[in-house]
Amino acid sequence: MGSTKLKEGLILREVAGQYVIVPTGPAVREVTDIVYISSSGAYLWDYMKDREFEKEELIDQIMEKYSGVTREQAKADIDGFLKVLADHFILDDGVHRGRVTVKIPRKADDNGI
Repeated sequence: MGSTKLKEGLILREVAGQYVIVPTGPAVREVTDIVYISSSGAYLWDYMKDREFEKEELIDQIMEKYSGVTREQAKADIDGFLKVLADHFILDDGVHRGRVTVKIPRKADDNGI
């Protein structure tokens, strides 16, 4: 993964002790699910929200904030976090995600199949 950033029009809110990503404006059409993140994710969000970033930078942020975490653990956690963001169309990294389904009606042949 190269340099990436968060999509425009997303804000992070704390609601009843949980952190939720809230789309605003045009982002409402793209981010249609309610996405909750952990307090660690919220910490990273503050770092990510106004800049482009690399995965290694996020790993470094976790390593600086939390003692006793190995680089491998931090990397695995960041991979999972970024996957959640990507799966919910929150990252603006130039990668097209999602599925397009096209149904083509079957034409019955002479055997009715």
